[in-house]
Order: sequence, then structure tokens, then C-alpha cells
Amino acid sequence: MSILLRSLSLLVGIILAAPAFGNCLTANQTKQGVLLTREVPFLSVFYKPNGPGLTEQKLVERNRSLQPVSAVYLHPLLVEKRVGPNGTHELKYANAVALDDLPQKKNWQSDTTLFINGKKSVSGTTFIRFDGLGEETIASCSYKVWATNSRLELTGLPPIIFEQYYSPELHLVLRSVRLGPSNQPLSEVRFDRFQIGWGN
Repeated sequence: MSILLRSLSLLVGIILAAPAFGNCLTANQTKQGVLLTREVPFLSVFYKPNGPGLTEQKLVERNRSLQPVSAVYLHPLLVEKRVGPNGTHELKYANAVALDDLPQKKNWQSDTTLFINGKKSVSGTTFIRFDGLGEETIASCSYKVWATNSRLELTGLPPIIFEQYYSPELHLVLRSVRLGPSNQPLSEVRFDRFQIGWGN
């Protein structure tokens, strides 16, 4: 069960960020793809737009080794598939993905089914709630964001909850906070630097 929960956390966790040095990131630059890096513990993620969603290639440090992970997002706020050391985890949503008008509608939800390595595992519901407008400042760069709350509830498992701060201008989540069942912060991901296009 704990392995499944860890895998789901990795699947649902949208780990994105903004630049920490130099000029601020622009919408045109993100269209070329952005490499985001956190130094400690090491995490390097390349995001590239793919229609309304994103593709992701990631190297993450675990147990003193680097592990590759790739993913596809239907929208920066909604992951569809992640492929990593534990195999392929895919979430299928019954409802059409319509998140660009989230500030007007306030809530989005869909029946959701988890597939592990192509086999149906468990089902439940995904909820995404708009909590308001705000601003995220990273280094000297500030962006207007939507504050959102994402919650995945699958039968027989504790909910997986993330607080996310999404920039519609950049089409990226700038900060992500993992929350516990009582909405207490458990962890937060920020990055140290960025590079336009693919590189190291």
C-alpha cells in the first residue's frame, strides 16, 4: 500500500517552478521548453508545451542515484500519465478537461480511474478548486497566479492533496505544496534556476 501511495504522490504531484536568476521567464520562452533545476536534493525537470498540456522529462535523486521519470499532462494542473522506475501509472478522467475557465466556474471534478502498467487498479474522483488570485514572487520575478487545491480520492486510499499556484500567462505551476488529510503542509517544491530549451 505504501508503494502505491508513493507512486500516486509522484503521479499527481505537479512539480514546476520559475526562474531564480537573471531575467524573468516570459510566455514566449516557455513555448520553447524550460529546464528547471533544484540543487539540493537534486531535481532537474524539462517541460515543453504539448497543445493545452505539457510533456515532462525529469531526473530525480533518490537513494544517492538519479532516476528518470517522464510524464504527460492534459493541463499543467492535471497529470495524465507518468512513467518511472515503478512502471506506468495513468489516470483516466471521465469528464472533459476544461480548466482554463476555473476562476469563473470555481470547481472542476471528474470520475477518475487509475491504471498501473495498463491494468485497472482503483477508481475515485479528482477535484480541483479555485481558491483565489494571487502573486508568486521568485527571486526578483513576480507573476499573477491562481491559487488552486487539487484532491485525488481513490477507493480505499487516503486522499492525495496539493496546493498549487498556477500562472496562466506562463502555462506553468510556479509552486506546489503537498498537504496532509487535515490540509497541513507536508512538503513544498521550489527550484533554484532555469534554462530555456534543453540543456544541463
